[in-house]
Amino acid sequence: MRIYEMALYIANMAVILGCILFARKRERPFHVYAWATAVTTVLSLVQMITEGYRWQTIPVYAASLVTGVLALRCRQKSRQSKARTDEQPEKPHRPAKRIRHGIAALLFLVYAGVSVALPTLLPVFSFAEPQGPYSVGTTSLILEDPDREETATADPDDRRKLMIQIWYPAKAGTGTGPTPYIEHLPEVLDGLRQAITVPPFLLGQLKYVHTDAMQNALLSGEQERYPVLLFSHGLTGFRNQNTFQVVELASRGYVVVGIDHAYDAAAVVFPDHTAMLQLENLSGFEAYKDKSNVWVQDAKFVLDQLERLNAADPKGMFSGRLDLDKVGMFGHSFGGAAAAQMLMADDRVKAALNMDGTLYGQPVPEGGFGKPYLQMNAELSVSRNVFEKSLDQAVQKSGRSREDYEQFWDESATRRKRAAEGEAYSVTFAHANHMSFTDFYLFSPLLHPKGAEPRQMQASINALTVAFFDRYVKGNPAASIREVAGRLPGVTIQ
Repeated sequence: MRIYEMALYIANMAVILGCILFARKRERPFHVYAWATAVTTVLSLVQMITEGYRWQTIPVYAASLVTGVLALRCRQKSRQSKARTDEQPEKPHRPAKRIRHGIAALLFLVYAGVSVALPTLLPVFSFAEPQGPYSVGTTSLILEDPDREETATADPDDRRKLMIQIWYPAKAGTGTGPTPYIEHLPEVLDGLRQAITVPPFLLGQLKYVHTDAMQNALLSGEQERYPVLLFSHGLTGFRNQNTFQVVELASRGYVVVGIDHAYDAAAVVFPDHTAMLQLENLSGFEAYKDKSNVWVQDAKFVLDQLERLNAADPKGMFSGRLDLDKVGMFGHSFGGAAAAQMLMADDRVKAALNMDGTLYGQPVPEGGFGKPYLQMNAELSVSRNVFEKSLDQAVQKSGRSREDYEQFWDESATRRKRAAEGEAYSVTFAHANHMSFTDFYLFSPLLHPKGAEPRQMQASINALTVAFFDRYVKGNPAASIREVAGRLPGVTIQ
């Protein structure tokens, strides 16, 4: 719960409880209820003005309705008693009175529980404060590749268009903000509904979530040039899905460029249209080759545009400030596979981090990628036992054969094994699953797998990410991935 929400909850519960316990002991209980209604109404209005309304707090706002009903009921009884001046009202029997009080107490407890449960289970969360020495700025750009046709649309004249968001070390005190977590939230939630079947209204509170990045802040002057990292989301994801990670890296002195892969992202909103998610029924390594190539070409094109930006930024901020001799890439799921592919496809990428991504694309050569590579695995993603337990259900749901799944598993394991050869690391997080490497489990405490607390996971992911890129992109020999992994709970490294 947010600060004013919590204050409103405590105050309103205290007012209602006070009315129940003490109003009947006063000569004019109606006035007590009336004042209580006024107080709860004012407090609710203050909270809505300062923090904003969300449906999860409707039960808290309903305190005004509860006290109002009590006031009207009290006034009605008062009028009825005056109309019967020559009748002596019968006093209720003590057992009946106790039952009535017991029911009232039970209803109050249920009401109080529901009032606190909804905003707690669907919270307006905050990200952990970045640990680096820099403030963080962010800006977004639209890029269009005139040499590539957009194959996701029927118009042969459509060119491939991308949205990128840049997070960077910023001059403190500049920019506006804090920036919203997800720009164009309704469109993104509509796209996510296709992927995870979550009704958008359940995540509407995300509009109140903000990040530590300041919009269009000035680039920090502490260094002449900054190393660059590309980030690719997973299929059906979006460029902000790893905000916990990209903001941390920017605070550590990296320029991080998040790519929205149009039509494979939940939604990408351009000035003239919205590229909504287009789900495809693909399965197997061969089926995903073309899509993998599209994402690799996206990343290469973004690097090309960063070179142009570094040569002559129209706004002047990034001109000569990007160290494009020090470039890395990281991603989640299919985006992690794209990062791994870029090690083979583009000499500019010096190191790559893959977070729980099956290695789609070109086969991994024997001996590994020949460049620094870090594979982060969720225990539930690479466990053979988990795979076998879920196999029957997967076969029944998809219509594919057991042999198809087993061949896919074996090929995935072979590619992971090869990728871990050479100057490479394979890290596994206990109890984690595929979405543990994103912001997703901050959305509700009901979502994350048992034993993989999201904020602890994110802190561990950030520690390993920083150590890896500090060593292999910044060139800091003192940064040790194995040393960092050795002191993190629930982390094993090979």
